[in-house]
Amino acid sequence: MAKLAAVPAALETYCGFPTARTRQVDRRLLEEGLLEPGAPFVSVEINEADFALLLLAVASGASVPRVGDVTVELADTVPNGIDVAVMPENIRPARVTAFDILHGQIWNAARDPGAIVSDLEVVETWPEVVFHLPEGAARFQPVGSVPDHWQGHKQRRSTRIPGSAIALVAKNLFGEK
Repeated sequence: MAKLAAVPAALETYCGFPTARTRQVDRRLLEEGLLEPGAPFVSVEINEADFALLLLAVASGASVPRVGDVTVELADTVPNGIDVAVMPENIRPARVTAFDILHGQIWNAARDPGAIVSDLEVVETWPEVVFHLPEGAARFQPVGSVPDHWQGHKQRRSTRIPGSAIALVAKNLFGEK
């Protein structure tokens, strides 16, 4: 467990996100109940899952009033927008979301110095999360989206965070000391 107060400095140092923006976002996520608040006079502690949500929220570029809704939407995206719930039970794979992948990578990076963490790209203009590895990219979109198609009428604007930066933040916040 890491103190929430340490996250803004770590994100600014390793990922380049302004501390002020991160503090506004984490305050909003606390208000909306996406992060667990601390007790009176006790600092808020977060785990790897909370950090994954906070990272998606900060990278989303959403305005502070909308950041909670946008974060939930991004966390719930699935590979290529394919809804596995409609598949027959005997061939249905487990449902995997962008949150599941990011949480797993952060958890592994905190415990294994050799863990591979993919670059994370969060699209601001529509809900899409892309994981980049040397083998290719995995696109996560809302259920029912048309994969590999432009999802809006605007310019595609995104934030890409190197996997090495995510791994460094995870090691510094959650690594064994």
